[in-house]
Amino acid sequence: MASNLIVIVGPTASGKSELAIKLAQHLRNTSNVDAEIINADSIQLYDELKILTAYPCCDSLAKVKHHLYGVLSPHETSSVSFWVDLAAAKIRQLHQQGKVAIICGGTGLYVEALLGGISNIPQIPADFRAEVQKKFEQMGRDAFFDLLQNLDPDLCKTLHKNNTQRILRAYEVVSYTKKPLSSWWKENDREREAEYREVSQIVLMPPREQLNARCLLRIEKMISNGAIDEVEQFVKKYPGYDGSMNNVIGYKEILSLLNKKISISECMELMLIRTKQYAKRQSTWFRHRMKNSKIITEFGSDVVLCS
Repeated sequence: MASNLIVIVGPTASGKSELAIKLAQHLRNTSNVDAEIINADSIQLYDELKILTAYPCCDSLAKVKHHLYGVLSPHETSSVSFWVDLAAAKIRQLHQQGKVAIICGGTGLYVEALLGGISNIPQIPADFRAEVQKKFEQMGRDAFFDLLQNLDPDLCKTLHKNNTQRILRAYEVVSYTKKPLSSWWKENDREREAEYREVSQIVLMPPREQLNARCLLRIEKMISNGAIDEVEQFVKKYPGYDGSMNNVIGYKEILSLLNKKISISECMELMLIRTKQYAKRQSTWFRHRMKNSKIITEFGSDVVLCS
Protein backbone atom coordinates (compact mmCIF):
# COMPACT_ATOMS: atom_id res chain seq x y z
CA MET A 1 0.00 0.00 0.00
CA ALA A 2 1.21 3.47 -0.92
CA SER A 3 -0.71 5.21 1.89
CA ASN A 4 1.14 6.11 5.05
CA LEU A 5 -2.15 6.24 6.97
CA ILE A 6 -4.43 3.21 7.03
CA VAL A 7 -7.78 3.13 8.81
CA ILE A 8 -9.40 -0.15 9.84
CA VAL A 9 -12.87 0.06 11.37
CA GLY A 10 -15.88 -2.20 11.75
CA PRO A 11 -18.33 -3.55 14.32
CA THR A 12 -17.23 -5.26 17.49
CA ALA A 13 -15.82 -8.80 17.07
CA SER A 14 -15.21 -8.28 13.33
CA GLY A 15 -11.47 -8.84 13.68
CA LYS A 16 -10.11 -5.32 13.31
CA SER A 17 -7.14 -5.92 15.58
CA GLU A 18 -6.20 -9.16 13.82
CA LEU A 19 -6.23 -7.44 10.45
CA ALA A 20 -4.22 -4.47 11.74
CA ILE A 21 -1.50 -6.78 13.09
CA LYS A 22 -1.52 -8.92 9.94
CA LEU A 23 -1.21 -5.81 7.76
CA ALA A 24 1.65 -4.36 9.84
CA GLN A 25 3.55 -7.64 9.58
CA HIS A 26 2.83 -7.83 5.84
CA LEU A 27 4.28 -4.36 5.26
CA ARG A 28 7.36 -5.25 7.27
CA ASN A 29 7.95 -8.55 5.47
CA THR A 30 7.17 -7.50 1.90
CA SER A 31 8.16 -3.81 1.78
CA ASN A 32 10.54 -3.45 4.73
CA VAL A 33 8.23 -0.73 6.05
CA ASP A 34 7.49 -0.39 9.75
CA ALA A 35 3.88 0.17 10.78
CA GLU A 36 2.40 0.82 14.21
CA ILE A 37 -1.17 0.66 15.48
CA ILE A 38 -3.10 3.55 17.03
CA ASN A 39 -6.21 2.77 19.06
CA ALA A 40 -9.53 4.32 17.94
CA ASP A 41 -11.77 2.66 20.49
CA SER A 42 -13.05 5.03 23.17
CA ILE A 43 -13.27 2.38 25.89
CA GLN A 44 -9.82 0.89 25.22
CA LEU A 45 -8.32 4.26 26.15
CA TYR A 46 -8.83 3.17 29.77
CA ASP A 47 -6.36 1.12 31.75
CA GLU A 48 -8.86 -1.08 33.61
CA LEU A 49 -11.30 -3.88 32.72
CA LYS A 50 -8.96 -5.16 30.03
CA ILE A 51 -10.77 -8.46 29.61
CA LEU A 52 -14.18 -6.85 29.11
CA THR A 53 -12.82 -4.23 26.73
CA ALA A 54 -10.96 -6.81 24.59
CA TYR A 55 -7.67 -5.05 25.26
CA PRO A 56 -4.83 -6.37 23.05
CA CYS A 57 -3.16 -9.43 24.55
CA CYS A 58 0.55 -9.61 25.36
CA ASP A 59 1.20 -11.61 22.20
CA SER A 60 -0.39 -8.91 20.03
CA LEU A 61 1.51 -6.14 21.80
CA ALA A 62 4.76 -8.03 21.21
CA LYS A 63 4.14 -8.46 17.48
CA VAL A 64 3.43 -4.80 16.63
CA LYS A 65 3.82 -1.60 18.62
CA HIS A 66 0.48 -0.23 19.87
CA HIS A 67 -0.40 3.32 20.94
CA LEU A 68 -3.20 5.05 22.90
CA TYR A 69 -4.27 1.92 24.75
CA GLY A 70 -4.73 2.29 28.51
CA VAL A 71 -3.80 5.99 28.65
CA LEU A 72 -6.65 7.04 30.97
CA SER A 73 -7.60 6.08 34.51
CA PRO A 74 -11.28 5.22 35.19
CA HIS A 75 -11.99 8.63 36.74
CA GLU A 76 -10.70 10.56 33.73
CA THR A 77 -12.92 11.51 30.82
CA SER A 78 -12.33 11.44 27.10
CA SER A 79 -13.85 13.29 24.16
CA VAL A 80 -13.56 13.30 20.39
CA SER A 81 -11.23 16.31 20.44
CA PHE A 82 -9.09 14.76 23.20
CA TRP A 83 -8.54 11.61 21.14
CA VAL A 84 -8.02 13.48 17.86
CA ASP A 85 -5.28 15.61 19.41
CA LEU A 86 -3.48 12.53 20.75
CA ALA A 87 -3.90 10.54 17.54
CA ALA A 88 -2.83 13.41 15.27
CA ALA A 89 0.34 13.95 17.31
CA LYS A 90 1.19 10.24 17.21
CA ILE A 91 0.53 9.99 13.45
CA ARG A 92 2.77 12.97 12.83
CA GLN A 93 5.52 11.38 14.92
CA LEU A 94 5.29 8.07 13.05
CA HIS A 95 5.32 9.81 9.67
CA GLN A 96 8.42 11.78 10.65
CA GLN A 97 10.05 8.42 11.42
CA GLY A 98 9.07 7.10 7.98
CA LYS A 99 6.52 4.68 9.44
CA VAL A 100 2.95 3.83 8.49
CA ALA A 101 0.21 4.60 11.01
CA ILE A 102 -2.68 2.12 11.26
CA ILE A 103 -5.76 3.51 12.97
CA CYS A 104 -7.77 0.62 14.41
CA GLY A 105 -11.01 0.73 16.37
CA GLY A 106 -14.77 0.87 16.45
CA THR A 107 -15.47 4.45 17.54
CA GLY A 108 -16.51 5.93 14.22
CA LEU A 109 -16.82 9.50 15.47
CA TYR A 110 -13.13 9.50 16.36
CA VAL A 111 -12.09 8.46 12.87
CA GLU A 112 -14.53 10.82 11.18
CA ALA A 113 -13.24 13.76 13.19
CA LEU A 114 -9.62 12.83 12.55
CA LEU A 115 -10.02 12.60 8.78
CA GLY A 116 -12.50 15.42 8.33
CA GLY A 117 -11.33 17.85 10.97
CA ILE A 118 -13.13 18.90 14.12
CA SER A 119 -14.98 22.12 14.81
CA ASN A 120 -13.75 24.54 17.43
CA ILE A 121 -16.55 23.93 19.92
CA PRO A 122 -16.21 26.14 23.01
CA GLN A 123 -15.24 24.47 26.27
CA ILE A 124 -18.34 23.65 28.33
CA PRO A 125 -17.93 24.75 31.99
CA ALA A 126 -17.98 21.96 34.57
CA ASP A 127 -20.85 23.52 36.55
CA PHE A 128 -22.96 23.75 33.38
CA ARG A 129 -22.26 20.08 32.60
CA ALA A 130 -23.28 19.17 36.14
CA GLU A 131 -26.60 20.97 35.64
CA VAL A 132 -27.21 19.03 32.43
CA GLN A 133 -26.50 15.76 34.25
CA LYS A 134 -28.97 16.76 36.97
CA LYS A 135 -31.60 17.62 34.38
CA PHE A 136 -31.10 14.25 32.70
CA GLU A 137 -31.61 12.43 36.00
CA GLN A 138 -34.73 14.47 36.84
CA MET A 139 -36.38 14.15 33.43
CA GLY A 140 -35.51 10.54 32.71
CA ARG A 141 -33.90 9.15 29.58
CA ASP A 142 -36.92 9.10 27.26
CA ALA A 143 -38.09 12.66 27.97
CA PHE A 144 -34.53 13.99 27.82
CA PHE A 145 -33.92 12.33 24.44
CA ASP A 146 -37.22 13.71 23.10
CA LEU A 147 -36.04 17.16 24.12
CA LEU A 148 -32.71 16.66 22.38
CA GLN A 149 -34.49 15.47 19.22
CA ASN A 150 -36.27 18.82 19.05
CA LEU A 151 -32.99 20.70 19.51
CA ASP A 152 -30.74 18.62 17.22
CA PRO A 153 -32.85 16.32 15.01
CA ASP A 154 -30.03 15.67 12.51
CA LEU A 155 -27.71 14.28 15.16
CA CYS A 156 -30.44 12.15 16.75
CA LYS A 157 -30.96 10.30 13.46
CA THR A 158 -27.66 8.49 14.11
CA LEU A 159 -27.72 8.60 17.92
CA HIS A 160 -29.19 5.88 20.14
CA LYS A 161 -30.96 7.15 23.24
CA ASN A 162 -29.14 4.62 25.43
CA ASN A 163 -25.79 6.24 24.62
CA THR A 164 -25.82 8.41 27.73
CA GLN A 165 -22.42 10.03 27.23
CA ARG A 166 -23.22 11.22 23.71
CA ILE A 167 -26.75 12.50 24.39
CA LEU A 168 -25.44 14.46 27.38
CA ARG A 169 -22.65 15.92 25.24
CA ALA A 170 -25.06 16.85 22.46
CA TYR A 171 -27.41 18.59 24.89
CA GLU A 172 -24.54 20.41 26.60
CA VAL A 173 -23.34 21.82 23.27
CA VAL A 174 -26.71 22.94 21.92
CA SER A 175 -27.90 24.45 25.21
CA TYR A 176 -24.60 26.22 25.99
CA THR A 177 -23.62 27.42 22.50
CA LYS A 178 -27.17 27.79 21.12
CA LYS A 179 -26.00 25.81 18.09
CA PRO A 180 -26.60 22.07 17.53
CA LEU A 181 -23.61 19.74 17.66
CA SER A 182 -24.49 18.59 14.13
CA SER A 183 -24.14 22.21 12.93
CA TRP A 184 -20.73 22.55 14.54
CA TRP A 185 -19.62 19.46 12.65
CA LYS A 186 -21.02 20.75 9.35
CA GLU A 187 -19.01 23.97 9.74
CA ASN A 188 -15.88 21.89 9.96
CA ASP A 189 -12.86 23.60 8.37
CA ARG A 190 -11.56 20.17 7.23
CA GLU A 191 -7.92 21.02 7.86
CA ARG A 192 -7.04 17.42 8.60
CA GLU A 193 -8.59 16.21 5.36
CA ALA A 194 -5.82 17.99 3.50
CA GLU A 195 -3.19 16.66 5.89
CA TYR A 196 -4.37 13.09 5.43
CA ARG A 197 -4.98 13.13 1.70
CA GLU A 198 -3.43 9.69 1.08
CA VAL A 199 -5.53 7.45 3.30
CA SER A 200 -6.59 3.84 2.85
CA GLN A 201 -9.88 3.21 4.61
CA ILE A 202 -11.08 -0.32 5.31
CA VAL A 203 -14.43 -1.29 6.83
CA LEU A 204 -14.87 -4.88 7.95
CA MET A 205 -18.48 -5.93 7.44
CA PRO A 206 -18.79 -9.72 7.90
CA PRO A 207 -22.21 -11.42 7.55
CA ARG A 208 -24.56 -10.62 10.43
CA GLU A 209 -25.26 -14.20 11.51
CA GLN A 210 -21.57 -15.07 11.57
CA LEU A 211 -20.80 -11.87 13.46
CA ASN A 212 -23.43 -12.68 16.08
CA ALA A 213 -21.88 -16.13 16.53
CA ARG A 214 -18.46 -14.50 16.94
CA CYS A 215 -19.93 -12.14 19.55
CA LEU A 216 -21.11 -15.13 21.59
CA LEU A 217 -17.69 -16.77 21.37
CA ARG A 218 -16.08 -13.53 22.56
CA ILE A 219 -18.38 -13.35 25.58
CA GLU A 220 -17.71 -16.98 26.47
CA LYS A 221 -13.98 -16.33 26.21
CA MET A 222 -14.24 -13.22 28.41
CA ILE A 223 -16.04 -15.18 31.12
CA SER A 224 -13.59 -18.08 30.97
CA ASN A 225 -10.64 -15.66 31.05
CA GLY A 226 -11.76 -14.08 34.32
CA ALA A 227 -14.11 -11.20 33.47
CA ILE A 228 -16.20 -11.83 36.60
CA ASP A 229 -13.16 -11.63 38.88
CA GLU A 230 -12.01 -8.56 36.96
CA VAL A 231 -15.24 -6.69 37.70
CA GLU A 232 -15.21 -7.83 41.33
CA GLN A 233 -11.68 -6.47 41.80
CA PHE A 234 -12.59 -3.24 39.99
CA VAL A 235 -15.52 -2.62 42.35
CA LYS A 236 -13.27 -3.18 45.36
CA LYS A 237 -10.66 -0.82 43.96
CA TYR A 238 -13.18 1.88 43.01
CA PRO A 239 -16.11 1.66 45.48
CA GLY A 240 -19.13 3.68 44.38
CA TYR A 241 -17.64 4.17 40.94
CA ASP A 242 -19.78 6.20 38.51
CA GLY A 243 -17.72 7.02 35.44
CA SER A 244 -17.18 6.13 31.80
CA MET A 245 -16.37 2.49 32.52
CA ASN A 246 -20.02 1.99 33.50
CA ASN A 247 -20.73 1.90 29.77
CA VAL A 248 -18.54 -1.13 29.12
CA ILE A 249 -20.75 -3.97 27.88
CA GLY A 250 -20.76 -6.64 30.57
CA TYR A 251 -19.91 -4.40 33.51
CA LYS A 252 -23.46 -3.85 34.77
CA GLU A 253 -24.48 -7.37 33.88
CA ILE A 254 -21.64 -8.89 35.89
CA LEU A 255 -22.42 -6.54 38.78
CA SER A 256 -25.95 -7.93 38.80
CA LEU A 257 -24.48 -11.43 38.79
CA LEU A 258 -22.18 -10.60 41.70
CA ASN A 259 -25.14 -9.14 43.59
CA LYS A 260 -27.02 -12.43 42.96
CA LYS A 261 -29.78 -10.70 40.98
CA ILE A 262 -29.26 -12.85 37.87
CA SER A 263 -27.67 -16.18 37.00
CA ILE A 264 -24.52 -16.69 34.94
CA SER A 265 -26.59 -17.78 31.92
CA GLU A 266 -28.81 -14.69 32.24
CA CYS A 267 -25.71 -12.52 32.57
CA MET A 268 -24.21 -13.90 29.38
CA GLU A 269 -27.51 -13.62 27.51
CA LEU A 270 -27.84 -9.94 28.47
CA MET A 271 -24.23 -9.33 27.43
CA LEU A 272 -24.92 -10.99 24.08
CA ILE A 273 -28.05 -8.91 23.48
CA ARG A 274 -26.20 -5.66 24.19
CA THR A 275 -23.21 -6.72 22.09
CA LYS A 276 -25.39 -7.60 19.09
CA GLN A 277 -27.27 -4.31 19.40
CA TYR A 278 -24.00 -2.40 19.56
CA ALA A 279 -22.58 -4.25 16.55
CA LYS A 280 -25.72 -3.46 14.56
CA ARG A 281 -25.50 0.26 15.39
CA GLN A 282 -21.82 0.30 14.45
CA SER A 283 -22.48 -1.46 11.15
CA THR A 284 -25.21 1.02 10.25
CA TRP A 285 -22.98 3.96 11.15
CA PHE A 286 -19.99 2.77 9.13
CA ARG A 287 -22.15 1.85 6.14
CA HIS A 288 -23.63 5.34 5.94
CA ARG A 289 -20.76 7.52 7.15
CA MET A 290 -17.68 5.92 5.56
CA LYS A 291 -18.84 5.52 1.98
CA ASN A 292 -15.39 6.13 0.51
CA SER A 293 -13.98 3.08 2.26
CA LYS A 294 -13.18 -0.37 0.95
CA ILE A 295 -15.83 -2.71 2.36
CA ILE A 296 -14.57 -6.20 3.21
CA THR A 297 -17.28 -8.76 3.92
CA GLU A 298 -14.96 -11.02 5.90
CA PHE A 299 -13.51 -11.18 9.38
CA GLY A 300 -10.09 -9.59 9.76
CA SER A 301 -8.49 -12.93 10.46
CA ASP A 302 -9.82 -14.30 7.16
CA VAL A 303 -8.53 -11.53 4.90
CA VAL A 304 -5.78 -12.67 2.54
CA LEU A 305 -3.11 -10.04 1.86
CA CYS A 306 -1.36 -10.04 -1.49
CA SER A 307 2.17 -8.82 -2.16
